[in-house]
Amino acid sequence: MTLKNKIIEALECTDFPNLKLLYSPESLELAPEILEELLDEEKIKFENKLLIPDSEISFETFEDVSVLDYYFGLLEHYQSVHWDEVIRKIIEDFEPKYIDFGNQAAYSQRYYEMLKYCLEKCELDAEQRRIIQDGVEHFEVRGIALENEKQEELKSISKKLSEIQQKFSNNVLDSKKEFEYLITNETIIADMPKDDILVAKKRAESAHKQWYLFDSSQGSYMSIMKYCSDSSVRRDFYEARQNVASNGKYNNKSIILEILALRERKAEILGFRSYAELSLKFKMAESPDQIIDLFSNISEKAKPKAQAELDEITEYFNIQELQNWDVTYYANKLREEKYDFDSKKLKEYFVFENVLSGMFETIYKLYNLEFKEINIDTYNEDVTVYEVYKDGIFLSYFFTDYFYNELKRPGAWANIMREKSLASKVLGIWKTPKKNYKKIVLNVCNFQKWADGVTLLTLWDVETMFHEFGHATHEILSKSEYSDLSWFHVEWDFVELPSQLLENWCRDRVWMKLFAKHKDTGEMVPDHMLDKLDQLETFWNGQLVLWQNTYAMMDMMLHSWNIPKTEQELDEFVNANYDANALLSRWEVYSPHTSFTHIFDGWYAAGYYSYMWAEIIEKEVWRAFKDSWDIFSPEVAKKFHDTILSAWTTKKASELFRDFFWRDVEIDAFLSEKWLLS
Repeated sequence: MTLKNKIIEALECTDFPNLKLLYSPESLELAPEILEELLDEEKIKFENKLLIPDSEISFETFEDVSVLDYYFGLLEHYQSVHWDEVIRKIIEDFEPKYIDFGNQAAYSQRYYEMLKYCLEKCELDAEQRRIIQDGVEHFEVRGIALENEKQEELKSISKKLSEIQQKFSNNVLDSKKEFEYLITNETIIADMPKDDILVAKKRAESAHKQWYLFDSSQGSYMSIMKYCSDSSVRRDFYEARQNVASNGKYNNKSIILEILALRERKAEILGFRSYAELSLKFKMAESPDQIIDLFSNISEKAKPKAQAELDEITEYFNIQELQNWDVTYYANKLREEKYDFDSKKLKEYFVFENVLSGMFETIYKLYNLEFKEINIDTYNEDVTVYEVYKDGIFLSYFFTDYFYNELKRPGAWANIMREKSLASKVLGIWKTPKKNYKKIVLNVCNFQKWADGVTLLTLWDVETMFHEFGHATHEILSKSEYSDLSWFHVEWDFVELPSQLLENWCRDRVWMKLFAKHKDTGEMVPDHMLDKLDQLETFWNGQLVLWQNTYAMMDMMLHSWNIPKTEQELDEFVNANYDANALLSRWEVYSPHTSFTHIFDGWYAAGYYSYMWAEIIEKEVWRAFKDSWDIFSPEVAKKFHDTILSAWTTKKASELFRDFFWRDVEIDAFLSEKWLLS
């Protein structure tokens, strides 16, 4: 069997795919050819679909997902975890053709008419009607009624945006890869956790250097900002973080201006006053003004607490002027000295394997989901694959890629590698009309894998793991048979609800007493440490709310008001936003926008507010669990599962919430949890 046939066979596999084969250098050499052939197949299939007479149209006419989408998604995943020139070139060379075909389908008058015919003439159940109605609305919003000239301009904008957004991400990653920092003075990192120090030492040895080498990873950055006693070193790291892709050959500022201009033009063509209005068309929030007013109100409520938090630091340590790069360091020292809480000690209770086991046990207690590890060789030794069962019935594969490597893009995310079913024609080979492909859901993080064999997580790491797992379980637990009603189609300001809700369990003392075990003794976390955690539950909440609001408001206003025309105007806009929302004086080096991939190469453009919007909602749901006096309450868990978690987007998000609470969303639970009620 030729390698090409093996690749085709791997794509046809209904079980977990052979990623080691698909990502091998030899297979990647064939990827451009296979992509081209799959694209030709898709074009033929689409043209044949358009020839179907009205009398033969049914819901099933539209019910397929392409193997091309599947294969391209596989390659995009590999690009995100193994960012090198080979995979980058494959994506960059093929994506324009892929987008051209997507535009062809997106502006097909005949396909739009077929959807309308199905909606008006075919017998549809409630879920089918929602899918077809959604398809019709998306055609109309993206301009199917526009004259051809404007449609062609929209296609060109879509293609150009994809190209420059990819360039934005490339610049961020390439800029970060250039940063490294060698520390030769052991004294200034003496308070750092031993595992962090050991990792830095091993990193230096790998680079054939002495002493301790730190890089741009989140683990390195936070270790320095929390524990390095030298303010000048902290300043160096702070400035490096603020300077990512802000100057030189990786400068993203001109790209940002082009992205904003293209998005504004797209909104204008489609009849919206701003890109923010266009973005909100399929979200819960009603208007940019509603979001700006809400977040301004929350900021005003948070500022007194945030100011008190800063005052507490400056008074306790007798600091005349607190600098941005010193805040994390002194906040951590305040916890340790004034409140007698050592986060290094808490970290000793978060052994990676124990946290993972506790997370799986939490989901089992709530929703009877079982995760069974299977032995599959993949593209990376750190990847682990599971089969997921509920009540003994297989639901999905789930795989994790949890640990940092220098070729992986920053951050953490959940994704769907393969949905429930796929069209069954691969490179001209017809199989049965439909095959039962098994769903594949994934989580990727950037935890630091420790050099001594025992990986310890910070509380922030644990929350991140639970957050992404919340997304994964949302996707896994679908009760609909249609992937078009999946997690990806949920209103984007509602999609963070399950992920942010799940974070509450890992912070709760009941969970801690069950699963937080000391790395050496195996003993559970002691009560006195949990008491301290309870005491510090709202510590620094004011500052965190302002920080999140600063980013959300920057995003929303950049996409709502008159956009900057020059790099200087862009910087001035971002600076003014900071000054309006933050309390600390802004340092001269401040360029968070140049590495803001969430909005300039992600799904959160004019949508970064979604995190706090969803947090307002999830605090209401979490209160329902707490009010039951059992965070594993079977009754509350079943109700949440039935009305929201497994429902995906079978209804509008506002309707799903009302199904759970029998009322609309209120803000009091959020303000109470954050101690922001006046």
